[in-house]
Amino acid sequence: MMRKVGLPALVLVAAMLVTGVVSAADGMAGSTYLDVFGIGVGARPSGLAAYHAAPGDVWSLTYNPAGLANIQRVELVVSAIEWFKDTSYTYIGVGFPRGEGGLALGLAYFDMGSVPVFDDMGSNQLATAGAYNFGFIGGYGFDVPNVCDLSAGITGQVIQGSFDDRSGTAIGVNLGVQYGLSENHFQLSGAVKNLGTSFKFSEQEEPQTLTWAFGAAYQTLPEDIQNVDILVTGDLLLPKNRDLAFAAGGEVWIYHMLALRAGYQTGTEFGNFAYGAGFRYSDFLLDYTYTDYKELESTHRISLGMMFGG
Repeated sequence: MMRKVGLPALVLVAAMLVTGVVSAADGMAGSTYLDVFGIGVGARPSGLAAYHAAPGDVWSLTYNPAGLANIQRVELVVSAIEWFKDTSYTYIGVGFPRGEGGLALGLAYFDMGSVPVFDDMGSNQLATAGAYNFGFIGGYGFDVPNVCDLSAGITGQVIQGSFDDRSGTAIGVNLGVQYGLSENHFQLSGAVKNLGTSFKFSEQEEPQTLTWAFGAAYQTLPEDIQNVDILVTGDLLLPKNRDLAFAAGGEVWIYHMLALRAGYQTGTEFGNFAYGAGFRYSDFLLDYTYTDYKELESTHRISLGMMFGG
């Protein structure tokens, strides 16, 4: 007799589906497949809401790998999210210069907690089972030879989902480009994400959500405004078999120490506002973002970044 995910898990999956986080293929059993790299990795990118065309750093690994070309020093980041229904998300990433670009690696773990179990007839078995999703991603971004201000990147990822004693795995590839204009005041970007195998779990098979992403960003340079740095970003997301989504955000750094940021992202039914702040001291960076999901619970993201080397 097949054990099936209980109602609380269905509520969680449905909530994520509406906000564009996860797809569910079976209305009875729900889905354990989760794009653990598509839920807003990092407090700073989440606070901006749009990050595909933002100046590159180690966070670009899960957005637009072309941005990895901008990594100049070794970067280590850790991020934690207080999510819906007592679930939690943790991410750790590292990036470092390599050749004419930057290489980065990341690990993500999404703990969905214990959920009630139902049988084929829909009867509660008075038991619970653990569910989680785990992901590994690695990528390289580089400046394209002989083409001024153009960078490109590629990442490979493996995602595994588990419920009770069953599990499934999917692999994928992401590609991206980024182009600078007007002495890099403006950045334009394009990316295609989740090219890969379907996620196979028991008798279910779910394709990864193929997504086209286009972005634009404007940033001031140090000589433009003394002790103030401004970044404005915008993204257009076209996921397969879903409504398109738009995101926009802005950030202001004051004396290169304190940042204030805000962003907004549309969804199929929800618009999500995000508000955040960042604090930089020497080679350490602390970021926080609060996201309002309207009818769902709010989330809190905290990220710590460290840089090493000259």
